[in-house]
Amino acid sequence: MAICSFKILKNNGSLVSLKGLPNKEFGERMGFSFVKKTLFGIACKKFDIMASKKNQNYYFLFVESNGAQLEKVSEIFDQNNIEVPVDEVFELDDINEALKKVDKGGSKGKTLIKI
Repeated sequence: MAICSFKILKNNGSLVSLKGLPNKEFGERMGFSFVKKTLFGIACKKFDIMASKKNQNYYFLFVESNGAQLEKVSEIFDQNNIEVPVDEVFELDDINEALKKVDKGGSKGKTLIKI
């Protein structure tokens, strides 16, 4: 996931991941112990090296599912005019078709389920 993302990310760009590995920067931001920061740095060294080649940044976010956090993310998107590309919207009755589409890959954006 992240390896391909670095290849298409512009110079000086930033990759923010919710699914990747936590890195040393994440450990520092969270105030973890020296040992945890070191372990995160080792585990994610490959991503940090790839990012440094084009002056890119790699950030890992740990996200909980809570309303306040989702509201903050929404505010960030609005303030920075960030648009999330939507590939296709499916009705709930068509969820199996949506899952097949996602499983095949190749979407040009998010696949959504309308509830």
